[in-house]
Amino acid sequence: MPRNDEARGVSGAIRVYWRAVLTELVATALLVLLGIASLVPKITYDEVLKGERLIGPPLAHPAMAFGFLVLCLAQAFGEVSGAHMNPAITLASTLLGRTPVFLAVAYAIAQTLGAILGYAALYALTPEQVLKEIPALGVTLPARGISPMVATAVEALITGLLTLLACALWTGKGPDPAGPIKFGLVVAGLVYVGGEMTGASLNPARSFGPALVTQTWAHHWVYWVGPLAGATLFALLHRYVLAPQAYKSAPQSTREELPLNDKTNC
Repeated sequence: MPRNDEARGVSGAIRVYWRAVLTELVATALLVLLGIASLVPKITYDEVLKGERLIGPPLAHPAMAFGFLVLCLAQAFGEVSGAHMNPAITLASTLLGRTPVFLAVAYAIAQTLGAILGYAALYALTPEQVLKEIPALGVTLPARGISPMVATAVEALITGLLTLLACALWTGKGPDPAGPIKFGLVVAGLVYVGGEMTGASLNPARSFGPALVTQTWAHHWVYWVGPLAGATLFALLHRYVLAPQAYKSAPQSTREELPLNDKTNC
């Protein structure tokens, strides 16, 4: 990753970081497109009803889909941008002094745009019958009986745990070759934990794309407040309580903007 002093001025920042920002857009688009595709129900013929009906996938489908996608995308794109693919992770990286504010803003915009494009592509590919019966396909909503405040707490907790993993890898002694595998497994586990209650977004951009395309805004704030609050709380917890020595001892010259590995260039 280029040094910050190489990116002085707007033109310098664009020249140095444009690949990383574009990579965040592409990676997030693929995450949303392929991850939410695991939620598309199967159209089957019912012999009893003498007609077609939809069979929704079990929770294991999105859990494993998002987990393996994160593993794949982190490995594929981590060398370029760090493969945040999530404004909450980018926020945590910024709070820990690893990502400059201007780059974090560019990442968040790219991630949000990528999520919109990814979901729009899925929407165009989904059978019309499915969209007619499930117009809000893939939209994250609190489950029946789960209040918005409880949903916010759940999203904060599960996103916070994901953030703790990122913090641990960022402050490790060196690049962790198993980092993408760890992220993928943790994402899958957290989807199992929160999927039945909130949809386990873990990611404001992942929730924003479907909400915008389908114009379904019920309780949408939950999926910004929860993940961003959880990422903030757990990042600061790691920095000031759990591992303050890791930040005091880190040489300024080795601090990174990327989450998975030490980088020297784009």
